[in-house]
Amino acid sequence: MPISLDLLGATDDDVRFAVSPLVEFGWAWHVLSDVGNHPDRADWAAGLRERLPDDLVRDMTDWSFAVRAVRATLLADPTAVPRRHWADQLEWIRRMPAEDFAAAVLRPLLRLRGRPANLADGRVRTSVLRLARARGPAVRALVRRVLDDPAAARDALVGLLARCWSAFFADQWARVSPRLAAEVAARTALCARHGWTRAATGLSPAIRVHPAQDRIVVDKVQNKRLQVAGRGLVLTPTAVGSVHLYVTDEPGRPVVVHYPLRSPERAAGTRATLRRMLALAHPARLEVCRAIAVEPRSAREIARLWGFSESAVTKHLSVLRAAGLVRTERAGHYVRYALDDAEIALLGSDLLDVLRR
Repeated sequence: MPISLDLLGATDDDVRFAVSPLVEFGWAWHVLSDVGNHPDRADWAAGLRERLPDDLVRDMTDWSFAVRAVRATLLADPTAVPRRHWADQLEWIRRMPAEDFAAAVLRPLLRLRGRPANLADGRVRTSVLRLARARGPAVRALVRRVLDDPAAARDALVGLLARCWSAFFADQWARVSPRLAAEVAARTALCARHGWTRAATGLSPAIRVHPAQDRIVVDKVQNKRLQVAGRGLVLTPTAVGSVHLYVTDEPGRPVVVHYPLRSPERAAGTRATLRRMLALAHPARLEVCRAIAVEPRSAREIARLWGFSESAVTKHLSVLRAAGLVRTERAGHYVRYALDDAEIALLGSDLLDVLRR
């Protein structure tokens, strides 16, 4: 279930690396809004929230729909605001046509079957308000303001961004921007010297480059193919969004991939994880796993102790082994099976505890 980026016909000029203070701020805002998915940032988020004024936290919470699973264009695409410096970016937003601003900031609520809907359509506006209502009265009031008076809403958001800069993000950007800039410069140089295949290699264990097929595959729980030629591909590193690999696909704009600056050594594979979950969904296989969780056993011993037929145990063990959850070892004429604790633990500590219990 990957996102396949088709680069057939694309040139090295179609692939670029870019960094933007607004995009990185979007990640900081995302973490503050949903710290539960970022345990490595929990202390940072808690400490920052204690220092921030209550009214700033409240306003950031009300606007946080713009940095959830679907990101507002201004905070997702580093080419959307064509300025390098924070103050220049805010001024560019302040000068945006009000209707363009409304469409850009409401992008998270404007998706219809994966595509942006037309905000001028009354039915779309009704749908947007309905989605906003589900996020609470404050968000609904804010979204209505964007719809009814986008110019005033635009100025309010610019004011909020300016306050966030002064309150905390200026210091954070000063710390991370040199590393982000160095990453972009190094990757851009690689692209110029050796082409996009070399430059895009090693971004993340969940990003695979297939030069022979002119393809980059991003391991996500989605299944779609995106053409890069004629659109472009922008790869942007983030120092804050360490657990995410974010892909944005907006018609008329380049495909954008956010990747963590310090990539983990290992990334969970979607297909492998699904295969393991399906293997463990069978109650009898859980029993077989329990039988070998503490000590290795042969299929015959498992069948005798757990009251299964030996052929059924063998089939279950075959499925579990194919899913990478079981190891084998030979003991004389017998093959003994053992649970691979490390692989099971990657699926969750509760599961390992249940099987060992």
